[in-house]
Amino acid sequence: MEKSYSQLIIFYYVADFMSFTKAAVHLNCSKAHVSKQVTDLERLVGAALLHRNTRSIKLTFAGEALFKHAELIIQELQFASNTVNALQNKAQGTLRITSPKGYADYLLAPNLFRFLESFPEISLVMNHCGNMLDLVKEKIDLAIRITHEPPLDKVAKRLGSDRMVICASKNYLERYGQPKTPQKLREHPCLVYSSERSVDHWPFYVEETEITISVKSRIFSNSASVVLEAVRNGQGIARLPQFVIEDDLQKGKLYALLTDFYPPDIPIYAIFAQSRIIPPKIQAFVQFLEEIHGSGMLY
Repeated sequence: MEKSYSQLIIFYYVADFMSFTKAAVHLNCSKAHVSKQVTDLERLVGAALLHRNTRSIKLTFAGEALFKHAELIIQELQFASNTVNALQNKAQGTLRITSPKGYADYLLAPNLFRFLESFPEISLVMNHCGNMLDLVKEKIDLAIRITHEPPLDKVAKRLGSDRMVICASKNYLERYGQPKTPQKLREHPCLVYSSERSVDHWPFYVEETEITISVKSRIFSNSASVVLEAVRNGQGIARLPQFVIEDDLQKGKLYALLTDFYPPDIPIYAIFAQSRIIPPKIQAFVQFLEEIHGSGMLY
């Protein structure tokens, strides 16, 4: 019976990845071993769990039912690991984090040295992308997400808020003038930060009604740095997170435009798995994030 638990875990990753090969890589074992364990599990439960062909695999009805139970086992293993780490009552070990790249570049990067100096026994594995990664599947301890809808099955601790700011350089405004209404943006070349959800349809509130303005992009990039340099150099009007341009706003290098029409700020959350005991390494990093947001950099 004990062996069947390990088979359930292997089956979970095969079903989650929908691939024997990817499951084998994730579990650091051979594809043949993974296939044999799933076959043995099918014999044990007396039912086929997967429809297999040369191109793909799919869950059978029995497989879908068993997958839900296997998922609970994976979650319990994570809870158990967190509990054991917490019992040591010391912030140590590897901490796996994901966040948007812009957040990492402009908020984490300038401040991370303080965390590393305070907690020398914690090492960080960081993945910065725009995708909503699965915390369990990717073995992520903590995710930083900018969203109005945090996941309901995780702990979501609000850190602060972010605001998307329409901005331009003094040089650009002197040459081409300042748009007085959102609709006037259609007459200007715009610099589109494509990692932001609205992309080239920018939202505004006009007389308490939400509207979107379709802008023509001079630059379309998922790099905040590329868009920031372009707006600094007078190449157009940009829409960027406030934490990216805050320093330029304070120094008068960039000017915020159309501020009376902004939609509500977007909450920023630290998200991690629910657990009876929160591991000290997660507690330490959440506290570090709270210090960043409480320093006045974000509101």
